Amino acid sequence: MKHRGIDFDVEEKPPSWWHWKIRPKIEASPMVVGNMKFQTRAAAIAACIVEIDSGFDQLVVARNRPNPLDRTIN
Repeated sequence: MKHRGIDFDVEEKPPSWWHWKIRPKIEASPMVVGNMKFQTRAAAIAACIVEIDSGFDQLVVARNRPNPLDRTIN
């Protein structure tokens, strides 16, 4: 599955617990595996989407933050 261009998957582990995995675009990067368990596949998918969106939100905030090294010395 994909969300915002990010590959992810959910997997069921007995007894009926679901968890999510985010697959990085760079093969050398480790896969991100959620440590929470969910009772339904839909709940695991929703939680993974929230995690992906949270990562994007943090990236946007970091990009908009002024770089202290960019200050002009007077």
